[in-house]
Amino acid sequence: MADAGFAEIRRQVGYKTGWNGGRLLVADRWYPSSKTCSGCGAVKTKLALHEREYQCKVCGPVLDRDLNAARNLAALAAAASTAGSGPVAARGADQKTRLRGLVAVKREPGTATADKTGTVPRKAGLPTVRSPQRTER
Repeated sequence: MADAGFAEIRRQVGYKTGWNGGRLLVADRWYPSSKTCSGCGAVKTKLALHEREYQCKVCGPVLDRDLNAARNLAALAAAASTAGSGPVAARGADQKTRLRGLVAVKREPGTATADKTGTVPRKAGLPTVRSPQRTER
């Protein structure tokens, strides 16, 4: 993971999620998950990175900054899965997801019959092409 950029990890997670039939939700790049109180929803205007605890001025709880952000992101995912809308974008804040055609389906082992492994039936009306015969010298 140290050699891969986060964009590549994000791309692969999206690919694998689609391959396995899942749904990937990505929060907007500027979603204030750390600055928002997970209890009352009040948003702080400034929160320095060195501040590791979040203290809400409105309702008063003191939480670990990462725990607070995790709760906010979990609530965002729950709202998106029930409502189907909200500040969740499929590819981040700058692009919409484009339809790319058919979704790949994973083949299960043992689904092909013995006489049909890897062969494509010939279309009617097309001549059979044979490779030239090798001659011995």
